[in-house]
Amino acid sequence: MSYPYLPGGIRLPEVSAGDRSTQVAPKAHFTGHITFGEGHGRGVGLESNLEKKVALILRYAPTMVDLVEQQAFEWYDADGECHIHYVDLVCRLRDGRRIGYAVRPIHRVSARYEDELVRIKHQSLSQGMFDDFRLFTERDVCPVALHNATHLHSVRIAEPDADQAAAGVIGAMRGVEMIGTLRDRIGMEGTGLRAVVRLIGSGHLQLLRQEKISETSQVIRVMALH
Repeated sequence: MSYPYLPGGIRLPEVSAGDRSTQVAPKAHFTGHITFGEGHGRGVGLESNLEKKVALILRYAPTMVDLVEQQAFEWYDADGECHIHYVDLVCRLRDGRRIGYAVRPIHRVSARYEDELVRIKHQSLSQGMFDDFRLFTERDVCPVALHNATHLHSVRIAEPDADQAAAGVIGAMRGVEMIGTLRDRIGMEGTGLRAVVRLIGSGHLQLLRQEKISETSQVIRVMALH
């Protein structure tokens, strides 16, 4: 199912694949929506600013293939009573593994909540729903990873002329190059620079070091362009 087309033939993103809608929060609380993926993409609902940060970091990790929010999982407490836990974010990795994430501010991580997560992790792994289940708090947010993910997301829209020119330059690339050098070979100034950064997001290029993306960052080609 997809959202309807707007007048003029513009297609909106696919609807969220989550098992429940984003919860409407109190006035002072953050809720939102972000679109991931190529083309019209697919919407992902967010119920906190922390979830937004985590979603960006996970979605633009080099090993990531897909990200879905609010996946329902039935679990049983010590008394055998059934509960439904909505897993905040679920990642599918290139190697086929599925990782579930509970996203929560550290001040809301109580001993009782941790006990629940232990049970949910054990039961979800034993049932084969996930290959791992993890807690993600603000302490796990890497500033460099968040900066780069935000940058990658900002340039996600294809620019065909620049992307085609970048494909030619990257196809002839040998060894390590600076982003700024590749940009100069492509031409088109900022448009060429965005095309190089998109190739990092698509996994064709990889940063040589864990650092904030800049013109002086060095990259290597790790995936052939088709």
